Amino acid sequence: MRVYGSLLSPYVMRAVLAARLKGHDLPVAMPEGGLKSPAYLAMNPIGKMPCLADGDFHLPESAVIAEYLEEVLEGPSLLPGDAKARAKARLLARFADLYLAPALTPIFRARDNPEAVPAALEALSNALGQLEALRGADTAWAAGDTPSLADATLMPVFFFLDAFDGTFGTAKLLDAHPGLKAWWARARASDEGRRMVAEQGAALAAFMAPKAA
Repeated sequence: MRVYGSLLSPYVMRAVLAARLKGHDLPVAMPEGGLKSPAYLAMNPIGKMPCLADGDFHLPESAVIAEYLEEVLEGPSLLPGDAKARAKARLLARFADLYLAPALTPIFRARDNPEAVPAALEALSNALGQLEALRGADTAWAAGDTPSLADATLMPVFFFLDAFDGTFGTAKLLDAHPGLKAWWARARASDEGRRMVAEQGAALAAFMAPKAA
């Protein structure tokens, strides 16, 4: 079993974290020839990352991959036992996909379109406020007292709040949301969080480095 893609991608990291939180370490690599190569498109016609390879079974889309790993890998469950708690974990993950990550995208592309940054920061602030309200109680992890699919989804996105803070003040937006700020501090300090931050940080540095002529 392996994951195709870059660890800089929060979607790739989501799949990787889901496995790690269950006690498994999956190899990760970009596909040979790139995302649009015939070999990769044969596995994943969408031509995006990530894609999970489990023998001759290939599965794109990070949310689906994370749910699949929850079902097939041994280890602690990433979905709480109660139906309402499971729905909450899925809701927080869905919210990250639909509202939080898209608000960060214009900031990631600020060098190409700096005019889009103010609106993106406003959208990001609004999304954080909504996420704080949806999350509710100040539990140790995003949706309860143990890690869930919500944490695997949110943690790689929150990495970019810290990464872009020096230029855009993104991490400071958490000051208005103490529950989320405390959750992120705990998640970032966990074994999985420290490793994730180091790997995404190294990947971001490589991505931002000047390309050789």
